[in-house]
Amino acid sequence: MNIPVLILLAGGKSSRMGTPKGLLDYHGIPWIVAQIFRYKNIENPKVFIGLGYDYKQYFDAIPQLKQASNHSFLWNGVTIRTVINKHPENGAFSTLQVVLKEIDKEATVLVLPTDVPLLKNKGLHAILNANNTIVIPVCDGKNGHPVKLKPEFWRTLTTIDIKAKEARLDRQIKKQEPSSVSFLNVMENSVYQNINTMNDWNNYLLITKR
Repeated sequence: MNIPVLILLAGGKSSRMGTPKGLLDYHGIPWIVAQIFRYKNIENPKVFIGLGYDYKQYFDAIPQLKQASNHSFLWNGVTIRTVINKHPENGAFSTLQVVLKEIDKEATVLVLPTDVPLLKNKGLHAILNANNTIVIPVCDGKNGHPVKLKPEFWRTLTTIDIKAKEARLDRQIKKQEPSSVSFLNVMENSVYQNINTMNDWNNYLLITKR
């Protein structure tokens, strides 16, 4: 199996949160660190982190991310690489594009906004084992993340004009043949959670443990 590269998108302003979401304290560690190491149980895990507006704050808080901005860095069993979007004002898709251009062109990827908790091993492995060009987890009838993309699809995303209306992952997926997209039912509603406000975050902390 082609083990996917996990892409964590953390390039936005976090304006509703009021502070970088990835730096929120998750039971004693930064949230983005918790997200990275949730992928640790995968064979030969690789994680690319797309930063933008607040990259200097991330670098100050987590020196390993700065070290990984120049080359891949093995951190506690996970190979990480940090990629900076110099124009984060162009939105999340622009951060995704910047990261994809740094990834092995034959690699499968998992795309996860940092404000969506990475689901646990059972659901995660179900996504990894699903065999289609695009795999989208579904819980309670709601589509979620991480979305798995094979290279024959995601390579087309790198050439889209970032100013175009179609410069969105969901719109590009809708343009594909239905047979190339699998909707995979999972049991974890974390796949459709969006932690956008401090109230969202506090509620999430109450129901989770590190």
